[in-house]
Amino acid sequence: MRRPPFDLWQLLCVRAIAEHGSIHGAARFLNTRQSAVSRSLHNLEERLDIRLFTRSPAGAAPTVFGEEFVLWTKTILDNVAGMNARARRTGKGESGQISVGIQTCVLPGRFSAFTAEFRTTHPDIVFRYSEGTGKRLLHRLQRGQIDFAVVTRRNLSPALRVTPLWSDRIVAALPADHPLATQLEVSWADLRHETFLIGRDNAGQDFKELIRRKLGESDMHPKIRRHDIGSNRVIALVENKEGIALLPASWLPLIRDQQGNNVAILEIRDADGSSHLEFGIVWRPDNENPCAQTFARHLEDHRP
Repeated sequence: MRRPPFDLWQLLCVRAIAEHGSIHGAARFLNTRQSAVSRSLHNLEERLDIRLFTRSPAGAAPTVFGEEFVLWTKTILDNVAGMNARARRTGKGESGQISVGIQTCVLPGRFSAFTAEFRTTHPDIVFRYSEGTGKRLLHRLQRGQIDFAVVTRRNLSPALRVTPLWSDRIVAALPADHPLATQLEVSWADLRHETFLIGRDNAGQDFKELIRRKLGESDMHPKIRRHDIGSNRVIALVENKEGIALLPASWLPLIRDQQGNNVAILEIRDADGSSHLEFGIVWRPDNENPCAQTFARHLEDHRP
C-alpha cells in the first residue's frame, strides 16, 4: 500500500494556519516552532504539487484550492477526533455492543425490562439479541460468539459465572373442554394419566425432568411426547387436543392473546407448593469485551 500523501500533523498545521491567518499564529497555537510549521506546510505542498496558501508580510491566506483543502482537513480531523473519543469510550466499556442469547422460552421483553436501569445509565451501550435452545446458547457462549446467555439454571459449567434473574411459576395448559378445565387448580396426581407435550429446548427438558420427578414413582409412568418445536409453540397442539402442556406463568398474557378461550390454564399444587423454573444470566469471566465487563459488574452489584 502506498504511503498517504499527508499525515495528521500536516493537516493540523493547515487548519491552524487557516484559523489564525499566519504561520506564526499557527505555531503559537500548536505550541511549536514557526520553522516546524513552515517546513510541514512546504513538504505538504511539495508532495501535493500545489500551493495551499499565499504568503505575505500580512500573513498566509488560502488559495482557491487551499480553501477547499482546508474544509477537507477540518472534516478529516473532526472524524479522527470522534474516532479517538469513541475508541477511548469503547476501551473503557462506556460505548459499544453487548450480544445476549435468550433461551427460546424466555419472552425477550422480560430481559429488556431487566436491563432498563443499565441502559439508562449507559446510553451508548447497545444490546443485540438472538435466541436458541439453552444448549446451543451455552455452546455459543463458550466459543465467544455471544457475551451473555439467559437460560434455565440447570447443569451449568462451574467455569461460567451466573447471576439469578427470576423464578417462573409453572402452570398447566389443558384444552378448554377437558374434564379438569373447570377447576381452579389441580394436583400432579390429577394429571398422571395425561399425555404431556414438550418442546425441544431447555424448558422442554426441564419440564420433562419435573414430570418424571413428580409422577415417575407412581404405578403408571407418565406419557411424554416430545416435539421438535419451541416450548412456546406447543400450546397450539394443546388447543388441538393432542395433550396438555406445562408453561411458565410469564407466558400467560401471550397465550391468552393468541388462544383466547380455547385453552384452560390451571395452577398445579402439591405438598411442596408451586413448581418453578429458575432462570439466570450466564457469562464467561474471561470475556474481553469492555462493555460486557461493565455489564457484568452491574450484574454483580445489582443481584436480584
